[in-house]
Amino acid sequence: MIRFLTGLLSIALLSGCASTSSKTFSRLDRGHPAFHSDACRTAADDTRVHDELKLARMIASPVALVLSGGALLPAVIAANAGLDTADRIDASRMEIHCGGKGRSAGEIATEVVGGAALGIATGPALNAVVPVQLPAGLGPTPSR
Repeated sequence: MIRFLTGLLSIALLSGCASTSSKTFSRLDRGHPAFHSDACRTAADDTRVHDELKLARMIASPVALVLSGGALLPAVIAANAGLDTADRIDASRMEIHCGGKGRSAGEIATEVVGGAALGIATGPALNAVVPVQLPAGLGPTPSR
């Protein structure tokens, strides 16, 4: 289990834990007059919540999948897609409040679907790189 968590933490550190909102905020034009508005400041404050949620789901999703033997895959995908959608919508609103153009609903949907597909594709790769050995009694019970 320690190997699994160490591998997961390494991947998280290498891939970055920044939410879409944080990445969007870092790309904003600080010279734009709207960047110094109260609406922009309020929208930017929400980035912290999205960063914390992204870090939590980067840890919780693989753990939930391993402990459930994969049975929670649809729920994990749905939860992550929902949280990713909220992050991307808030990032777009922040960009608009801070002087940018934002993203259309179609662009957001395409990015969310692409992220979910990537997550599904890289899940088996993560298991191949970081094999997990659960203690006896944890995980799925072999069928007879």
